[in-house]
Amino acid sequence: MEIEESLRQIERCRCPSGLYRAVPADSRVIVPLYRNVWIRDTVYTLLAFEAVGDIGRLREGVYALLDRILLRWAYCLDWRIVEGLPKYDTEYLHPRFQPDGSEVPGELWGLRQDDAVGLALWALGRWQERFGIFRNDYQDFHLLQKLVWYLDRIDHPHVADAGIWEEEGPTKAIHLSSVAAAAAGLTQATRIGVKDIPERLQRDTVGALLAMGGRESQHHDTDLALLTLVWPLGDDLPLPRATQREIVERVERELLGTRGVVRYAADTYHSCGDRPPEWTMGLGFLALAWHALGEPERAIWYEHRLQSVATPSGELPESWCHDPGHDEFYNSPLCWSHALHVIVTTGLGQRKPVPASTGQSESGGQAEARGA
Repeated sequence: MEIEESLRQIERCRCPSGLYRAVPADSRVIVPLYRNVWIRDTVYTLLAFEAVGDIGRLREGVYALLDRILLRWAYCLDWRIVEGLPKYDTEYLHPRFQPDGSEVPGELWGLRQDDAVGLALWALGRWQERFGIFRNDYQDFHLLQKLVWYLDRIDHPHVADAGIWEEEGPTKAIHLSSVAAAAAGLTQATRIGVKDIPERLQRDTVGALLAMGGRESQHHDTDLALLTLVWPLGDDLPLPRATQREIVERVERELLGTRGVVRYAADTYHSCGDRPPEWTMGLGFLALAWHALGEPERAIWYEHRLQSVATPSGELPESWCHDPGHDEFYNSPLCWSHALHVIVTTGLGQRKPVPASTGQSESGGQAEARGA
């Protein structure tokens, strides 16, 4: 599977608003909700444009995320900053939206996702530092300060969230992957000059990160989401490389399957044959994690594994049935999986970066600001 094919699949996910759906609207294998937009998925999609040097398309995506979602719904941040913890989960900043940036009606599960807030803080700070992505100080840059205050006022990391897999019930807990995203976001915010990083928030977030001992939550220890502590967040976390390596080896040992990585051992979402499905993105995360740990040969091996699990039409689905003899897959193509393929393939030097489609492709290059 060539990098250009993954970029084509990502383009299929692009909405007229400039936002990116989780799965293209024209997919034949899709849970209808996946036609919507997730903050988390969008960040990983935009990291693919950074990887190939298409900073023009990166800017377009960032401005859509800002104008259609984060600035549009910033009053949710303002209310929490003023009022603190909400009475109802619907009063948190929502993690998913309709293709035009409107709220998703009636889909009200897992609305507290601290990882999505931390990841947005981290990514926007990263792109400001590298490319001067913000258009102004009073709105774009100040949004990062609001995200910091928001995390503080919702008492992160002492209140359970729904985590990367946005689940409720027993899996709603304090998640290490969410704590790590917030910790990395605070590191990046400090680096670019966000002025008010509450001492309580910084102390408690880093304290939780270290105290959890590489375990995802009280519900289960090992989770695919833990790989985010190695890539993309590893360089911005006060987490020893030895701990990062132990996490990767444990995920590999306990969750790796034939066509992907199980999210966690007791996962029942899209279970097939009474066993959890295998998520293709996990192979991309393993490749990037081993690359971050200085093991390029193992990274390349996982890159090849990732390419091998595409469908005959060149799509990377969200997940496959655990049984390699059962060609059952779900939600295809998943934009997030194709973004990881682009990042892996470019980062490992297996393909040269493709020419930028718009704007400047050099670090620090300025592009014309685009509004909503």
